[in-house]
Amino acid sequence: MAYRFAAGDRSVQRAVRRMAREQIEGALKAIATENADKATHEVRKTCKKLRALLRLIRPVFADYAHENAKFRDIARLLAGSREDKVMLDTFDLLAADAAGPEDVQAFAAFRPSFARDLAYPMPGKAGAASLDQVRKRLEAEREEVEGWVLEDDGWGAIGVGLRRILKQGRKASRTVMREPTALHYHELRKLMKYHWYHTRMLSPIWSRAMEARAAELSDLADLLGLHHDICVFEGRLGSSLPHAESAGTARVMLGLADRRRIGVEREIGPLVARLLAQKPRLLSRHWRALWRIWYDPADAEAASERL
Repeated sequence: MAYRFAAGDRSVQRAVRRMAREQIEGALKAIATENADKATHEVRKTCKKLRALLRLIRPVFADYAHENAKFRDIARLLAGSREDKVMLDTFDLLAADAAGPEDVQAFAAFRPSFARDLAYPMPGKAGAASLDQVRKRLEAEREEVEGWVLEDDGWGAIGVGLRRILKQGRKASRTVMREPTALHYHELRKLMKYHWYHTRMLSPIWSRAMEARAAELSDLADLLGLHHDICVFEGRLGSSLPHAESAGTARVMLGLADRRRIGVEREIGPLVARLLAQKPRLLSRHWRALWRIWYDPADAEAASERL
């Protein structure tokens, strides 16, 4: 089944256990069948989705902190190799903006030394060892999720968590407007990604409307992800480079990064504003009514009266 609630789950607790189990099984399958880069990507994506699921039920899940830390630590086991690859991908993306053939040639000559400084790719044995450790941890977690217990059910199990992330997202958005630093954008990115995953999980309550919102959040996730990659790239290039012979090329690359980042910020602002225009309390109340209509069509009139 998909990463979303289903009427057949019969309770939020059963739905949460199912979604967590399916995500873990998907990650284990990737480790068993995919190459190291693909498996690493899938595992890290799975951990993000599981942590978003935990954020949704946090107010009614006593073991939240313990379980969240475990999935965070699993992702960290694979962080180095993935992040170095992203830095090279960002280099190539920015190099494509080069103004002329001289810059293109300079970037092509500069790339090998940049890759060496990143120490990418990782040795195969080290990557395999990390994935094997991850596999063992995920297998243990697959058993653990069957014992997850929530203190509430229905909308009561998820409404507070949904509203909390929206409130934090609005606060982070205001902070970015005042102080548009890499750190503040990164915090906004995490919160909006959680909301994207929550929207996807709740898509059955009104599929057409929720999927449209999820599509906008997906676009935002891409923009915020690119912004984060560029910021990290600027930091890596600025702190470890340039060597004397490549200083000019590095400065040109940093200029391209700055221009691209500013352009991305101009796209992010209006999109975040539209997605967070409705107050969290009102959006949560609306979605609660939709949840009740979806879960029990006979309750539609009562749900509407509660708006």
